[in-house]
Parts: sequence; C-alpha cells; structure tokens
Amino acid sequence: MTKAKEVKTKMGGQEGAWAAAGFAVVLVLVGLPVWWYTTTVYRTQLPYSTIENLSGQLRYHAVGMKIVGVTKHMFADDLEKNLQSVQGVKFHISQRLPTKRELGLIKTVDSLAELDTEIPKEIYVASGTLALVVLHQEKLFGSNNVDVIVGRHRVVYIRQNVDLQLLAMVIKSMVVDPLAIKRAHGTKLLHQLPGQHKEAMRQVPTEPGYDVTLTLMVPEPHRTRIDWDVETAVNDYLAPVVKQLEQVTKLIVRSQVLYMTSLSVSPQWSASHEHYALPQDQLPLTINAIEAKLGSFVWTRPSLHFVIYIPREKQLPLQIHSADGKPLETNSFLVPRWGGVMIHNIPPAEKNTTGTRHVTLDSHLVMTTALTHLYRLLPVPSVKEMGKVMVLPSENTSLLSEWQLDGLARARVSSYLSNIRITLQSLCELVGEISNMVISDEVGGWVWGAVEEWGECGQAAREGRLQEATLYCTQSFTQADAAFFHPSMLALLYFPDNQKYAIYVPLFLPVSIPVILSLKMVMSLYWRSSGRKEKVE
Repeated sequence: MTKAKEVKTKMGGQEGAWAAAGFAVVLVLVGLPVWWYTTTVYRTQLPYSTIENLSGQLRYHAVGMKIVGVTKHMFADDLEKNLQSVQGVKFHISQRLPTKRELGLIKTVDSLAELDTEIPKEIYVASGTLALVVLHQEKLFGSNNVDVIVGRHRVVYIRQNVDLQLLAMVIKSMVVDPLAIKRAHGTKLLHQLPGQHKEAMRQVPTEPGYDVTLTLMVPEPHRTRIDWDVETAVNDYLAPVVKQLEQVTKLIVRSQVLYMTSLSVSPQWSASHEHYALPQDQLPLTINAIEAKLGSFVWTRPSLHFVIYIPREKQLPLQIHSADGKPLETNSFLVPRWGGVMIHNIPPAEKNTTGTRHVTLDSHLVMTTALTHLYRLLPVPSVKEMGKVMVLPSENTSLLSEWQLDGLARARVSSYLSNIRITLQSLCELVGEISNMVISDEVGGWVWGAVEEWGECGQAAREGRLQEATLYCTQSFTQADAAFFHPSMLALLYFPDNQKYAIYVPLFLPVSIPVILSLKMVMSLYWRSSGRKEKVE
C-alpha cells in the first residue's frame, strides 16, 4: 500500500508539473501574442523626412515687374537694389519699349483715368505681377505735382526722372503689408518695427473663412425706432467685396438687432466740445459686457463683429476721444482680432416730444466704416497719398484694386505656410512623444495630402504663380488642421504611458503569480528527477 501511495504521489506531482508547464506554454506562446496583437496601436506611416525638408526651405514670393518705356541708364538695376529690403519678396524686373499701339493709346487719351481703363487691355499684367509705364506727356499728369500714380489695376505710372527711393517705397506698400509679412515670418521680427507691434497684432488669424456679423444695438427701442434697410446696405457695399475675396477667403455675412442692450460706459460731459466724451481707456470694457450676447459661439468659423451702437438719449451726442483728448472723426474703434465698434449719433429729440420717434441710419457712413475695419483686420495693403504720390480712386470706392487683392493673397499665403509648418511639426512631435497614439489611415491621408499641397504652394509662390499658391496653401492648411484635431488623435493626448501600468498590473499580476509558482514546482521536480538518475547510475 505504501509503494502504491508513493507511485500515485509521484504521478500526481508529475501531472501537476506538466499541467503547470502547459499553462506556462499556453500563456507564453498563445496568451502573450494574442495580447500583443489586440493591444498594438495602429500607426500608419507619416512623411517625417519630407516635413523636415519642407520646413527648412526658403519661403518667399516672386513678383514679376515689367517696365514699359524709356528710362535713364541702369534704372532697372538701381530699382532692384532699392527693393531688396522687402522681407519675403523677390522681384524679377524686365524692361521693354512700348509698342506702336501702346504709344498711340498714350498720345490719344485725354486723362489718366481713361488711360488706366484702356492700358491693361494692351499690356498683359498677370495676377501677382506689376507693370511700370513711363509717361512723357505732361498733360496726363495735369496740374498735379506728382511723379508716381498708382492705378486701379496692376499698373503704376511714373515720370522718367522719378525718385527711385520714392518709387521703391510705393511698390513695397503695394506688394504686401509689411506688418503682415513680418508677422508670418515670426513675432520676433515685429519688434524690428518700433511702435507698430500692436498694429500688427490686430490682424485676424488666417482662416479659410469668416462669419461677418453686423449688429445694431438699440438700448432704448421704446423711445427710438431705427429704420435701416440692412439687406440693401449689404448688397450695395459688402456683397461686391465678398465676391472679390472669394479666391482669397470666404465671407458669410449675417445681421442682427439687439434691443435693450447698451455699452457699459460712463462718459463725461465735455463743455469745450459740447458732447459726452468717451475716453479710449474705457473702450476695452465695452466689449466684455456684450460679448456673450453677440452669439460668437453659434458658428465654428471665426467671427468678425461690427457693432453699430445707438447711444441713449441722455448720452447724446457721444464721441470717442483719443489719448490726447481730441474727438475721433470716425467715432469708432477697432478691436484686435475681433472686429470694430461704431457709435452712431442720431439727432436729439425735440423738446416735449412723446412717443416713439423714427430715425433712418446713414448706410454709407456705417458700411464704409465697417469696410475700413475689415480691411485693417485682414490685412489689405494700402498706399498713402503724399507729396508726388497719387492713387487713382476706384469707380466703386468700396471695392479693392487688383494689386490690393494680390497683396492680401501674398500675406495670407505667407501666414498659411507658417501655420502649416507649425501644425505638422507639432503633430510629428506628439506622435513621437505619445507612443500609443493611434494614427488612422484617414489621418495619414490628410497628412500626406497636406504635405503634398504644402510643397506645391511653396513652389508656386517662389515661381510667382499667386493664384495657384493661394489654392494650394488653403487646401494644405485645411487638411493639416483636420489631421491635428482629429478625435482619434486627441483621445490619447492626455493618457500618459505610466497610466498603462495602473491597468496592466491588476490584470496580469493575479495570473502571473500562480504561473511563476507552478514553474518553480516544475523546476524542483526536474532537479529531483535529475538527482535520482545520478544516484541510480
């Protein structure tokens, strides 16, 4: 009986050892591969090297410029030297003599306005380029003592003996807004322009589209009824501009009226000016009070607000004063990256007047002020009229000139290129730091598409193909932004690696301890059997 029990004990110990070994084998050969396969994070391949190469490429715009006419010796070379200081722009200047048709046109026209209408039909000036036409006829300049006349298209008219420094300054202002190009190349460059850093920071962030909201604020509707045909005002002033800007950015215009809402201001009566004065230091307080009521959170696109405020009767007339205490002519102020506010004073009510009175708003004053704010926020380049410099006015004063559209497109392309680089580099850094971040095929497709369009945009800008560069960079920015903010990318953004141990330890520790103890028993049985074999021998 004793031998039988020993045999059973040995057999039971061996069976237990083999069972433990079987569990260990199944755990190692089956369990671990299944766990590894089911917990492996899918990460599609991203173009890291291409992103690094494109980040180091030079970013600049090529601007072609043709000089039509007879000039003094080395005029083109000297002009090119004066234009070398433009940040992010390279000029390619060529010169030729005018054709017979062009000479005949210049001699037969009676005014510069007529010449500016007809000459673009003879001189082909593509998008993103400029033409300098040298004029010898004094009658075209008239009584104006000017040397440089900026046309409404992409043509600049100059005298033969024009000052090159003056001409270079005008061309720089036409090509791109200097603050916008410095901002696109880094905020550090803005400090190179003393006193203009705040002006540059007013520009709205570059996005494919914006919601433009016109808000009429009437704090006392029971006393004053404002009649304003906003639909006609938008169609007459904003709609043509929106159509002009379609190739650069999308603007969606909305309007609303807020009743019983006023600006939180405390103006003081100015006896010298005979109106209520609103100091500039109180202007920031006005936005905080009305921000929640404007509905900016309703739309996903960035919003630009233009508020027309009708003061209360006891505050009429209300005038904004500058820092030196002088009233502002426009009676409006610009809010950086937000929009603008205009105070519209209405005629005071007559004495002993009861009931609600009707007042019609001046649409021209309101809309021209809103357009001025819009152009400064985008930003649109402009040339200031000064001594010996004149800018031909457009037939429709609200419309932009062709060279202004080109300058705005260059500024936005430069900003897009900078934003795309930052977005893709940040995405690569996140993917490298967070090893368990999923990169789906959809995200990978957006990244590859963004990189491809990014390269095409830079190439088009360096070759002077402005319209193509604008299209490429817009598509690249949209895809890069979609990839960076994809929900699958953000899911593990706040899930560090050390949190994995808090999940895996409670899961594997209870299973691993019995397996390790069983392996210990298997090893002890193995050494016993080995020791017995040696004794038998």
